[in-house]
This record gives sequence, C-alpha cells and structure tokens, in this order.
Amino acid sequence: MAADPRTSRSRPLVSVIIPTLNRPAALDAALKSVMTAGRRLSDDVGAVEAIVVNDGGRSVGDLVDTWKRRLPVTLLELDRCSGGASVPRNLAVEAAEGEYIAFLDDDDVFLPQHLAVGCEPLRRGDADFVYLGAVVSERRLDALPADLSGYRFKAYPYDPRFLMVANYLHTGAVIVRNFRDTKVRFDPALEVCEDWDLWIALTTVLRYRVTFIDEITSIYHQVPDTSGMVSGAQLISPSKFALARDHINAKWPVADPVVVGYRAWMVALERYRDDLIARHRRMPNLLFDQILGYLHERIGRRLPPDHADIGRFFTDVAAPVGPEAMS
Repeated sequence: MAADPRTSRSRPLVSVIIPTLNRPAALDAALKSVMTAGRRLSDDVGAVEAIVVNDGGRSVGDLVDTWKRRLPVTLLELDRCSGGASVPRNLAVEAAEGEYIAFLDDDDVFLPQHLAVGCEPLRRGDADFVYLGAVVSERRLDALPADLSGYRFKAYPYDPRFLMVANYLHTGAVIVRNFRDTKVRFDPALEVCEDWDLWIALTTVLRYRVTFIDEITSIYHQVPDTSGMVSGAQLISPSKFALARDHINAKWPVADPVVVGYRAWMVALERYRDDLIARHRRMPNLLFDQILGYLHERIGRRLPPDHADIGRFFTDVAAPVGPEAMS
C-alpha cells in the first residue's frame, strides 16, 4: 500500500507537469501558482512536486534553482526542440512520482484552490480523471477578475460524445491518477491537440472514471501573439489543427451517428477555415471557444449537425494579413 502523503513525504501526492520553451517570466508565474495551490492542498511541502521540461530552449536552470527552496522541482532539459508538447510531457510522465498527475502549460496558472478541490474526488476513490473550469483570457491574469462578464470559460459537463468530437477540456484544468505504469502516453505524432488525444486514451483504453467540478480554478491565457502556437498555426493551410483532427479521427474511429455527424461537421468547418487562411485571412483569437459553446448545446440536445451554420463563425474574420506576416 502506498504511503499516505499526509503523514509521509516518501511520495508526493501530485506531480505537476510543465513543458516550457523560452518563456521564463511566464514559467516563473506558473511555478508560483503551483506553490500556492500546493499550500492550499497540504501543509506538507513535499505533497506537490513540479516537473519542468525545457523543450530545447534557453536554459531555465537558474530560474528553477530559485524555486527549489520553496517547492520540490525537477528540471529536465532537451538538447533540441521536439516540435510539440508530447515528447516533453512524456518525459515528465516517466519521472512523475505523485499518486496523481496534474498538467499546466508554462503560460497558464492555477488558482489557489485548484489542487485541493480537484484532488478530493481522486482521494475519495470516486474518480480517476478530474477536470475543473477555466477562465479564458486574452490578457495576462494572476487572479480571477472581480467582473467576469466579458470572459469566456471552458467549463463544460462531461459528455463522452462531445469529447470524441472536440477538445473542450483545458489542459491546466485536468488532474488524473498517475498512468506512468501503463502504455498510455501523449502521441508524439501530434504537434497540437496531443492533450485531447490523451483524454480519449485515458477514458477509453484505461477506462478512467471522469468527474467534472463546476468551479473556475485555473486561467487559460490566449493572449494574441503572432509568434504563438495557436495564432501561428492559423496562418498555415491546412492548419495544424485540421491535420491533428484528421489523425485523431482516424486513430479513434466511432460508430455513434451523433459523433460521426459532428466529426464531419468539424472537418467541413476546418476546410472552410483553411480556405480563408489560404486567402490570408487571420482568424479571431477565441474562435474555437465560440465553436465549443455551439457544439456543447447542440450535441447535448442531440440536435443534428447543420452545415449552414459554419459560415456564421467567420463573418468577422480579420482583413487579409500582409506579406510580412506570412513570411
């Protein structure tokens, strides 16, 4: 029987996996949020460990060393960039000693209650996979604003059909039972959407029981930046997201007519978007979050897909980008 982390430091309760690439200020904020959330979870400083994987970028050794006095941190550094988050996250999974694994991108942050609230169903044995709500912000935040009226959220109840159509879970909102001793891993063939693929694997291959906690406990930053993964991918046709979706649909075939219909709808939407990208149209920053809200309502009500609705999401796409943005 594993040692109780409340009475022994031999094994951390939670391993927080953080891939990073040339964003030291953001990484510093992410580690601060892990430390704060860890204190809310347990008085034992060893209850939470962070595993930082530098994906071939500038060394963050000095930064990580400053945190080791306040938080158990392991740093793994790759010699060259892997081209996505799968390889660094898989390395971190192999190193994860915690009973549970939590995920955090280096530009996002936990809110103080995230680990305490999210780990509770896992500790009770009621779930193997817990996710909570996240606020989506186009500017940097380190706490929830008093007024949330202008924000979008990723906080959808669990629906296995919805998950087979689109990734509606924020990576930093997920805490799962440690799967290091299984064959399930992030798919290295995916440069984007590797988290979505893992959620499907954990819930279908390992049959993890899922619990959704309807509380906002993390901040998902979608700050407009032409050098970022999301915005950069939206200047490429076919987009990396369309290619990843094709890969995942082929990897996880389904017979459910609702899922099949909405997968076809999403493929059609991706093609519509790719055509606009090919004509040098820049996509809105939170386009996918708008689409998720639409899909959640329709799939939840078992409404059939309506391809006539696709164009409505692109009525306000930005004007063509200049040649300098395409270089």
